Amino acid sequence: MEERKEESKVKNKKKLIIIVAVVLILALIAVVGIYAANKWGKIKKTDLKKENLEVSKEVEQELDGGYLNVALFGVNMKAENDTTVDSDAIYIASINLDTKKIHLVSVYGNTILGTGEKTIRMKDAYAEGGPEKAIAVLNESLDLDIQKYVSVNFKAMADVIDLLGGVEIEVSEEEVPHVDGYVRDMAALLEEKETKLEGPGKQTLNGLQAVGYCRIRITEGGDVKRGSRQQTVIQQMLRKLEDAKFAQIDKIMDKVFPEVETNFKFEEAAGYGKDIADYKLESIQTFPVEIKPQTREGGKEGDYAETVECADYENDVIKLHESLFEGVAYESSKRVKELAEILK
Repeated sequence: MEERKEESKVKNKKKLIIIVAVVLILALIAVVGIYAANKWGKIKKTDLKKENLEVSKEVEQELDGGYLNVALFGVNMKAENDTTVDSDAIYIASINLDTKKIHLVSVYGNTILGTGEKTIRMKDAYAEGGPEKAIAVLNESLDLDIQKYVSVNFKAMADVIDLLGGVEIEVSEEEVPHVDGYVRDMAALLEEKETKLEGPGKQTLNGLQAVGYCRIRITEGGDVKRGSRQQTVIQQMLRKLEDAKFAQIDKIMDKVFPEVETNFKFEEAAGYGKDIADYKLESIQTFPVEIKPQTREGGKEGDYAETVECADYENDVIKLHESLFEGVAYESSKRVKELAEILK
């Protein structure tokens, strides 16, 4: 009997580790794995109108309920009186409901995609119309059926990293002043104490420092390198979560869930959550696969608005479908062909 209890505790701990990890990184599994109504109640719920999401009808019919596609947004911190917020971290999680395999796609925040006859940066789509507009751009441009989303404030990442005791990151000399600059701005915004780095090298970053590291975009590599930094921090967080105690994870959820927003219903979350231990992260990839040489548009001194443009947009959409939906035939839609001309 005691062995059975211990085995159950270990399984529950593993589930909670997955829950918290995905709230911050994959977000979806966090939602589907929430185990109690009192925890669920801490999360902000927002309904979206399907008719505004530009869902690909062909893809919706082709997948026939066999996949769950979810947009995941890491949104920037904002003061209470701010009315808009953009999203620097944009992911698509596609779950095969039969095999329980998860494919994760990172879409660069500065990626130029299409909306109607115009183009738009993905991060600006979120600022312009929140998750509804951002999902519409993803569906229209990538020919997808995304109807669910999870948004997580970057403050949540900072909070969890602090509760985990920080993350160990190799910081270059070039990156130090940028980390310190972001920390200064975020600390002032949140009315928290500013902690500068002592210098370059491998070191333990606190929450704000790690988020600042994730946000650097004006060094060599631009937005692409920023995506790489985010994945490095995510991997370090996952390793720490594997060793976290039950009580520590419970504190993390209490701290983080108020920073989460979604349109999942509790009943949906519970339904997916019953199989949470079976989910497996199969791959993490980026969109676009290949990009044109990056350009920097002038802004205030020290600040740039980079753009990420597809080198071969239509081919990348085809590759995306082939990797996300194994065994499902795909041909470019009329809309993708039209956007291919716009995005040349």
